Amino acid sequence: MFAFLRKLIVPIMATVLVFFLATIVFEWGMNISSSNRFSDTIGIINGQEIGMRDFDRYYSSMLREEQDKVEYDLPQEKVNEIKSQAWNRMVGDFLINQEIEKHKIHVSGEEIYGYLRLYPPQELQTTPAFLTDGKFDYQKYVNAMASPEYAPFWASVESFVLPELKRYKLQEEIINTIRVTPAEVMEAFMEEKETARIGYLNVPVSQMLANVGVISKEDLQKYYEEHKEDYRLDPRTSLDLVVFQKEPSENDWERVGREMKEIHDSVMAGGDFGELAKTFSQDNSAAGGGDLGWFARGQMVPQFDSVAWALQINQVSAPFRTRFGWHIVKLTGRRTDKETPPGATAPVSTEKINAAHILLKVGPSSETVEQLALRAQEFIELAKQKGFEKAVEELGLETRSTKPFQRGEYIQYVGEDKNVSDFAFDNKPGTISDVLENSAMLFVAKVASHMPAGYTPFEEVEKAINQKLSLERAKELAVKAAEEIYNDIKSGTPIERAGESKGYPYATTENITRNSSIPGLGRVPEIIGAAFAMQSYDDVSRPIPYDNGAAIIRLLERTSPNLEDFNRAQDSIKVAVLQKKQQDMYGRWFEYLVKNSKIENYVDKFYSGT
Repeated sequence: MFAFLRKLIVPIMATVLVFFLATIVFEWGMNISSSNRFSDTIGIINGQEIGMRDFDRYYSSMLREEQDKVEYDLPQEKVNEIKSQAWNRMVGDFLINQEIEKHKIHVSGEEIYGYLRLYPPQELQTTPAFLTDGKFDYQKYVNAMASPEYAPFWASVESFVLPELKRYKLQEEIINTIRVTPAEVMEAFMEEKETARIGYLNVPVSQMLANVGVISKEDLQKYYEEHKEDYRLDPRTSLDLVVFQKEPSENDWERVGREMKEIHDSVMAGGDFGELAKTFSQDNSAAGGGDLGWFARGQMVPQFDSVAWALQINQVSAPFRTRFGWHIVKLTGRRTDKETPPGATAPVSTEKINAAHILLKVGPSSETVEQLALRAQEFIELAKQKGFEKAVEELGLETRSTKPFQRGEYIQYVGEDKNVSDFAFDNKPGTISDVLENSAMLFVAKVASHMPAGYTPFEEVEKAINQKLSLERAKELAVKAAEEIYNDIKSGTPIERAGESKGYPYATTENITRNSSIPGLGRVPEIIGAAFAMQSYDDVSRPIPYDNGAAIIRLLERTSPNLEDFNRAQDSIKVAVLQKKQQDMYGRWFEYLVKNSKIENYVDKFYSGT
């Protein structure tokens, strides 16, 4: 069992990750009062509270891994992406562990022993106690498994492998009903091994658009009326928002600036720059003493570039600001490299410097966010007394009005937020929310309007209908042009001349399989299917319509695989087909698990300043 699952775990988990990233819906924290905004709960998964430290194990590890790949600070967009990926990975692990508990998955001591005996973990294969002449000695490893003096060691190893073995057993429970039929094995063999070579003429839709002409308003309106159900709208609502952006105040900048000055004073008093960077710097260069490596002009943000390039060797800058925060920089080297710029053919001299820095990031402090919350609450109180619009005017604020949206849809200025959406639909127009919060802002919402179910007005979809009908008519013209070429071919004109005379050159493929792409066309199932359905060499197909045009093909060569090859390969093909079906099933199961889980994400309230 474990041998099979050991091979399967990587492709299955890769599939799960794709499903997970494509389907997970985050519920951002709302109605968070000042008393609980800074609790240790980073999220809630099916009622289970997740602590900040749980998330930080994922986030810190992934952030370090990405930062180590580059010699500059990761841009904020990449940092935000890593946060989302870390959250996704953590949620996936927690959901799987919850399912393990639900299914009461148990791994016996005998199963653990058997697994470790057959599959020594890679980490243990480098343990000095199990090496002979620098190489892993399996006999030493097995002997240690039977030795009482190693009991504490194996207890720690058991705790390391037990979670993975439980995952394997859970997967087995989910996928063990999958079977593969002989017909599926033969189909997979033919898809991989049967080949064909074809010649083809392609009449693309893109070349026909100019011949479509103007589509009349009457035709557009007629299409709209005949397909009106395609434009049905569920009930919609809109919101008026007053936004309080989470941005560091000048006090926040000054506070961090004072901290940086103290670090700078320590450097100037003889403190070791590298050690201070390891202790205080807030980016991943800290582990290397702040070393940023070698870089040319223009590779850093302008403020950083101007300071670093003005320094002398071993000189340390005064503290200065960039959009990343406060820096001090030490220049450690200069050199000139010979490099060939992109697009050039000869190397040129490129001056570079090596520098180390200490970075202190600046974000809105808890006090700043609390002040924003107080301002938002002040606005709410005034709005309740004098009305939303009057409060906006008296406090010198601005109103943002969202576009109408349906329940659960993206909300302009806010994003996808189930709680905000529910507030908008579950309250009457004029209702004012409590203070709401997401990663970028605090905000107060007022239900502006409710709109009943209906249809998108013709004026709003007229352009889209025009594009749709233009493409449909262009495709009809492409098929018609291909029919004319086909008639010429049937009248005796060689296929090469028949196409070229009308501006559609003839081309041939190399040997292709049922899963191949055709140059210039891509993977078109209609054309591939027609090619493998043809029986006679040099036979020419009728025009084959597809999404982007119409094609005529000629079968040039067909190679059927040897059944002896099938007999030799069918066992491995069966395993591959089985694994694919199991991956698909496990992916669908995991997608369903995520969709039906209650997941609340409070990550951004902890990291809004990074």
